[in-house]
Parts: sequence; structure tokens; C-alpha cells
Amino acid sequence: MKASEHWRLTGLVAVYLALAVMYSAVVPLFESPDEVWHYEYIRWLAAGKGLAAPEDVGVAPWAQEGSQPPLYYLLGAAITAFIPAENADAVIRYNVHTSVGNAEAFGNKNFMLHGRADAWPWQGVALAAHLTRLFSVLLGAVTVALTYRIARLVLPGWVAAATLAAALVAFSPQFLFISASTNNDNLVTMLATVTLYLCIRLLTGETPPTWRAWVVVGGVVGLAALSKISGLLLLAPAALTVAAVARRTRSWRMFGQAALLTGGAALVAAGWWYLRNWLLFGDPLLLSVMFAGVPPQATPASATELLALAPGIWRSTWAVFGWFNVLAAPWVYSFYTALTALAVAGWGVGWISRRLSAGVHWTSLALLTSWLGVVVIAVVRWAQISYAQGRLLFPALAALTTLMAGGLVLLAPMRWRHRLVWGLTLLLAVIAAVTPFVWILPAYPSPPVVDAAAISGAPLARFDAGPVLLGAALSPTEVRAGDSIDVTLYWRTTQEMWVDYSVFVHAVDSDGIVQAQHDSHPGAGAYPTRAWRSGEIIEDRHRLTVPAGAPAPATLRIVAGLYDAATGARLASDQGEAVALGEVLVLADADALPGATRVNFDDKLALVGFKLDRRTLQPGDTLQVTLWWEGLAPMAQDYVVFVHLLLPPDAVWAQHDGMPQAGAARTSTWRVGQRVEDMHRLTLPPEAPAGMYRIEVGVYDKDTLARLPVNFSDQGVVLAQVKVE
Repeated sequence: MKASEHWRLTGLVAVYLALAVMYSAVVPLFESPDEVWHYEYIRWLAAGKGLAAPEDVGVAPWAQEGSQPPLYYLLGAAITAFIPAENADAVIRYNVHTSVGNAEAFGNKNFMLHGRADAWPWQGVALAAHLTRLFSVLLGAVTVALTYRIARLVLPGWVAAATLAAALVAFSPQFLFISASTNNDNLVTMLATVTLYLCIRLLTGETPPTWRAWVVVGGVVGLAALSKISGLLLLAPAALTVAAVARRTRSWRMFGQAALLTGGAALVAAGWWYLRNWLLFGDPLLLSVMFAGVPPQATPASATELLALAPGIWRSTWAVFGWFNVLAAPWVYSFYTALTALAVAGWGVGWISRRLSAGVHWTSLALLTSWLGVVVIAVVRWAQISYAQGRLLFPALAALTTLMAGGLVLLAPMRWRHRLVWGLTLLLAVIAAVTPFVWILPAYPSPPVVDAAAISGAPLARFDAGPVLLGAALSPTEVRAGDSIDVTLYWRTTQEMWVDYSVFVHAVDSDGIVQAQHDSHPGAGAYPTRAWRSGEIIEDRHRLTVPAGAPAPATLRIVAGLYDAATGARLASDQGEAVALGEVLVLADADALPGATRVNFDDKLALVGFKLDRRTLQPGDTLQVTLWWEGLAPMAQDYVVFVHLLLPPDAVWAQHDGMPQAGAARTSTWRVGQRVEDMHRLTLPPEAPAGMYRIEVGVYDKDTLARLPVNFSDQGVVLAQVKVE
């Protein structure tokens, strides 16, 4: 490598390290997917409890992560074993109201509750977790450096492409976010990149095909398989490399020797773990243990559902944070999509103009492309049975960014290439640098502390454990179905608390039915009561959304209180358990259908409205539910509508299944845009217990009984609640 290239790569890695260390320091602890459970397995091993055993499943604190190959966790345990972990209970506190996977939710983006125990200066568990984050950062640095080397070997005629490929990795906000967290994806990504680099050196002739070279390739593949089961996929590029080198040397003997050495080294490195799993669990991959922690989807995702999931997977390849619930600005995703589209166009232009022959090592390019294809297929397959995220593509990140960089460089005029690459590199670095402060940290705000002079009047309530509700504000006080009500509470405590109490805010109608509610730790989850300081006044915001089926016109009473989520026990106050805050008027919309909504059933039909003839019932009563449907596409099938009356969690106490209008308006006869009124009657049995029941509606095929997906995900929709007395 020339001196200029050496300094260029050193600079890229140095800037990556600075950014990644910043991410690791400022992103709240355990606020990346599964990080807390990755760390819990490290802590488990550091405490000398050994690899996961059958008796640990379902009771150990590492959830599904104990099913993972152990190399990353063993290394993490070695790094942190000297740090005492007595403060684990103070640091590892789960937010029971978290909004995992829901970027539109109001607050509660934090999966964990944070406080003084995980704040700077770090001690105990917080220090150990940050050390494992720094270990991950170093693994990412190796990935960045080897991406540059891979691009130089695959695209030897285009130095600029190597710079851009490394920059696309180093300054990817998602790569930085994951690299700055405790996660075994970092080790398998690094080892996958090492494997590709070693294979490409063999393909280009940079490394002679000696027995040592094949043992090293196999050993690295084995280590990858000992880091994550997706590392087993690296047997594919290793096998392709063996075949390609044997073909080039025209030696079947070499093919046999190389295959034996590579496979044998991989088996020695990782085979023991898979054999252990088979002997202990009867499952070499431990998928049964993983699915015990995170159950798979009940039915494999259909092609339509996979297409609906694809944008989310693509976005999370570049910039989705938190627990899949913190997004960047839309233009960021458009930017990366545009870069990818331009790269594809660049390869097309290069092919048409015949500018490729001098600048590409085709066998290596084929290896990268095939590896990217293998990983994409594996992620699609995983998405069918579980929950896929873009980080699962990271073992092929070097391949993806090398292909992107090559296409973008091909698209640029020769004299502008270096300027374009450095300009784009600078832009990528700026986006990466501002991301934590513009998009990530604002998702975890501390609530404002208010001056006591701003709160006038007598307190609304004094609670037994010390909190005082000083006041409340409602806005607006007149709404329509579908609107939101912002509720601001002002709290003060007279003493420190040792329980993380939850706040409930309910909108209750005249029948005593809760039409809307918001449960949260104070500060939208960011300021739990154990962190409160005596005497300070906290502004605590909540948002209620009036459901489409709310009765109108009607008056909703807004009440609030505190409870212990661990026991469900409400905290008493001098005003009772639910403190009255005020009233909000729900206005009727004369032009809208009753219960106006829009629920898409597989792009075939939509539920656009509903009406209940009553909201309070006695056992033995009949509830009349009227539905309004709209045809979205011509349908050959005659679908059946079901309406269930459910007592949580899932007990069906009354139901009615039937074609619309008792078969008089079969779905196969509907026109696109046609609206159909459909009535169903549900009779409660005399022995039905009292409680709050949910009304669930869905549609299914009368021949296969398969339900139509709702909005490409669920298979039914809960419309409203009714009260059985």
C-alpha cells in the first residue's frame, strides 16, 4: 500500500473511532436491540456460571442470547471479569411501558429506566457494559479497514472506490450505532469481512494457495460460526474460493486438499459447540432455545407481508435506532436509497460503455455479489419465521458498500471522481456526526424542571408515598374521534422514593368505560420516580388518542393516578386513587360514518366505520354491531366476517361469523369503492363474568379458514370495549 493510501485509510479509521466512541458514550445504556441481554450473558459467564444449560432456559436473565454461539460473550467476560457487578439491580431496570418497534408512539422510546446508577462516572455494571461497547468499537474498526482493502483488491483500477466503500461503512449511522453497543453482530461482521478478505487475496493471487492459507480461512470461518450461527453461511464463499482456485490451477488434488483443510479447520474451531448443543439439547443450532426467549411468528410471513417488511429492513440497514423505534428524518433514507439506485445505474452505464474490463477483478466481484445474495436470502428466510432487522445484513456490508462505491465511481466523470468521493465522504461523516444529537438523544429527553412560582393554587392531590400532584393542564378541551388530548401533570416529591411508580391518565365516558388511556413512567418514560430529587417540580406530559369508535357527542372525564406496575396496586391519595383533572367534550361529526376508521384487509376490503347499539351489557344480553365496508379490489372469493367479544387476554364469550348481510352482499359481487352496511348480533351467555370486553373483527376465507392480514401485519382488529356488569 502506498504511503498516501496508508494515511487515507488511517484517517478514515481514526474518524470512525472518534465517532463510534462518541456514540458509545452518549447513547443511553442498553438502548439498542437486545443489548441488555447480550450483556447479561457476558455477566453470566463472567460470574463463572458456564455456558447455557437446559435448566437455564426460561429462568436465566439473558433471554434468547444464551442460545447464541459463545465467542463474543466469552471475550466480553474476559474483558469485564475484574469489575464487580453488585449494582446490577440498580442499573438493569426495564421500562414496562416501552414502545418497542413503534416509532409513532408518544414517549417511552427507552427500553430501560435510567438514573444515577448508569450515569457518569460509570461504576460496576455500567462500567462493564461500556467496556464491552468499546470492544465492539474496535471490532468495527477492523471491519472498516478491511472493507478498504477488499475494495482495492476487487476494484484495483479505482482507488477512489476503496475510499468510498470504507466511508460508507465507517460513517453509516446504523453501523456506528450497532458498533457502539454490546452485540455479537459486531464480531461476526468483523470475522465475515476477514473471511472475504482472505478469500479475495487467494482469488487475486495476493496469497499463494498453501495449506496454511486454507487452514487460516477455515479457522476464521469456524470462529465466525462460533460467534453467531449466521457465520455458518461463510462456508459458501469459502467453498467458492476453493473451487475457483482449483479451477485456476487446474488441480483436482488441490481442490480436495483445500476443501479438507478449510472444512477441517472450521470444524475444529466451532464443531465442539454444535456437538455440545446436539448432545445436551438435541438441537445443534439451539433455535429451540432462541424461540423460547423470542417466540417465532405463528405462521410464516407471506410474500405480501415480506414486501411490507422490506422498507423497514432497508431503513434499519442505515439509520433506525433505539429498539427499532427511533427514526432519522425521511430524507436520510431517501439519500441512501438514491445512492444505491445511482450505484446500480453506474454499473449499467459501465457495462454499456465497456469501461469495466481494466478496473475490476471479476472473480472476486462475483464472490462479493454471491455472498451478498446468500446473506439477503438468509435474512428473507429469517423474516419469514422471526423478526429481521437491517443489522443482520452487516456480515455482507463490505460486499454491499464495495458494489455501491464501484457503481458510484463508474457514474462520475474521470476528472471529478476524487472530488466526488471526498465530497460524499465528508457528507457521510457529517450525517454520522449529527445523528446522535439530532435524532437519537431527543428520543430520551429529561422532562423540564419547573419553577415553583409557575404553579399556583392548592395541590390537586397528595399521595401516600410522597408525590404531590400540584396541577394539571388539558389541551384541547374539545375534540373529535381520532384527535389527541395533551395532558400535562406537575409533580413534586417531599422525599426520595425507592419504587419506580407508573402514572396512568384515563379518559372515562359516562358509562365508566375507559375510552383512551396513557400509562407511562414520568417524563414519557425518561424520568422514573426513583430518580426524582426531593423538592423539585417535574413537568410530566401524556397524550391520549380518542378512538374512532368513541361515543359522540359525549363528555370524557380525565383522571390520573400512580401505581406500582410490579403489583398493579394503585397509590392512595387524599383525593382517592384516581384524581379528577377536568373534562373534555367529544364532538360529533355529522358528515362521517359512525366510528369512522380505515382498516385495510390485505388490500381487498377496508373497514371504514362501525356502530354499537350499547356499551354496557348484562349477562344474557345481545349486542348489535353494525359494520361499514368498502371494496378495494375485485374479489373472486366470498369472504366471511367474524365478530368476537373477548374477555382479556383471549377468552371468546360471544361471536358471530357470516358473510356480509347474511350472504346477501357476498364479497365476490362487490365493486371497487362500493360501501356495504353489515350487521352482526352477539349474545352473551348467562354465565359471562363481569369485566371490560374487547370487540374484535376480522375476515377469513371460507374454504381455507385463513384470515386476511390487517394492514399487512395483524389478523384482526380491536374496535372498542364494552362493559359487562
